[in-house]
Amino acid sequence: PPVQTNFKPTGKVEEAKYLYGQEALDKFTTAPGYKIGLFASEEEFPDLANPVQISFDNKGRLWVAVMPTYPHWKPGDPKPNDKLIILEDTNGDGKADKQITFADGLQLPLGFELAPEGVYLSAGTNFMLLKDTNGDDKADVREILLSGFDDHDTHHAHHAYTTDPSGAIYMGQGVFLVNDIETSYGPVRGTNGGFFRYDPKNKKLDRIAQLSIPNPWGIAFDEWGQVFYAETSGPDVTWMMPGTVKSMYGEANPKAISLIEESQRVRPTSGLEFVSSRHFPDNVQGDMLINNTIGFLGTKQHTLEDDGTGYKSKFRQDLVKSSDFNYRPVDLEFAPDGSLYIADWHNVLIGHMQHNARDPLRDHVHGRIYRITYPSRPLVVPAKIDGASVDELLENLKLPEYRTRYRTRRELREHSAEEVMPKLKNWIAQLDKTSANYEKMLLEGLWVSWGQNKVDQPLLRQLLKANDYKVRAAAVEVLRFNGQHVADQASLLMKAAKDDNGRVRLESIVSASWLSKEKGLPIELEAAKKPLDSWMAK
Repeated sequence: PPVQTNFKPTGKVEEAKYLYGQEALDKFTTAPGYKIGLFASEEEFPDLANPVQISFDNKGRLWVAVMPTYPHWKPGDPKPNDKLIILEDTNGDGKADKQITFADGLQLPLGFELAPEGVYLSAGTNFMLLKDTNGDDKADVREILLSGFDDHDTHHAHHAYTTDPSGAIYMGQGVFLVNDIETSYGPVRGTNGGFFRYDPKNKKLDRIAQLSIPNPWGIAFDEWGQVFYAETSGPDVTWMMPGTVKSMYGEANPKAISLIEESQRVRPTSGLEFVSSRHFPDNVQGDMLINNTIGFLGTKQHTLEDDGTGYKSKFRQDLVKSSDFNYRPVDLEFAPDGSLYIADWHNVLIGHMQHNARDPLRDHVHGRIYRITYPSRPLVVPAKIDGASVDELLENLKLPEYRTRYRTRRELREHSAEEVMPKLKNWIAQLDKTSANYEKMLLEGLWVSWGQNKVDQPLLRQLLKANDYKVRAAAVEVLRFNGQHVADQASLLMKAAKDDNGRVRLESIVSASWLSKEKGLPIELEAAKKPLDSWMAK
């Protein structure tokens, strides 16, 4: 039967009306010194409809997953035709002027991650790998790697892909979903809110966190490999690691406290990124950026600093906000030139329960990508990544921009371990041992070896004793996922359980929970001999 819209104009919204071009830009307000521009819209690129995730490739091109099929396909309509497209600015004017369709005929691609072997993709109940085997920027092989992910509530399905320093993919999933996934390591099951981790090198999937959260939409790693997530309905930002202890099926792990001040919790959130760009002011480096899509239409900025074992945060500013009530920022990422890109879902209606799935105002046409700059500071000169030599790539690891190093590690994984490991050893030997950044550079080197699935064990053991507790904690994280390579993993975790720093001890507690009872329990008991703060007490 025909569906009538339940959209009701309010005092703020007079009618369901869409704005375009400069009229839409005029609705934005930015923090002092910042500027917003339109990189691409559905006017120039009709395929840019309902963008849900963005990511820059190693050539500096912007990939966008679009899903006009949302919230779900109506039987009888033409086949779903969601896409993965590539937008490129070929003349450097800050606006897209070229589109390539990498893959079409998709259905609800809620997450994707670029990798040397192809593009990993969320596809409903399936986890897929799309390959371009002839270099024409079009997927000609589509392989289902895993099945059994639940997708009956489509906006909760596995989404928001990003990688840890090894290249393993983290993906979020919302409440109400029940998974039963067959893998070569045995079945992986999970229910309600949580996260998966897929290790491409070993083709291993873990239910890395089972948490009592309605719907996480946004995963981001900081400079030290610690992972955080945005909780849509909270709306909170939370440190994930404490909640990644091995869980029982159907039982939620304790989760860490929210880092967002009560007065700044505006639901819902979608998209999380850390500021790491010389194009942005020095004093905001390391800040968290969080999109909001209903109660506040824009991106909020918060500080992040250490607080005992964990962290604390304070609201800094509204980086950008809009008075256009169709503006729905859902993802964000720093570009190779240091500017910030934001994907705008752009829809009158937002939400799944609030409106009928077939409400006639559900939009399947609009979508925009915006670009934030800080004009008084120069843009970053993009580092050479695509086609760079291994030596050039290793030098990139010294650059301040996290996303440059992220893409560099991805490019390094395209090279064989036989080529990378000897050059990595030489690079490490030539580092300046007097530099304040020396241990951080050693950590970058360790992460490269991890990405090659050939963890440098002497370096790992060195960094487990590093002066900087952030490096020691990161080294324990590497140890956690490499028990198949490190024969004395349990004894090294036992030493970490005695560390003076709470974050290092917590890493050992979480890691030990994934071991057998015989190996793990003594480590937990050892860690409990020292005082447990609020981050560890649960």
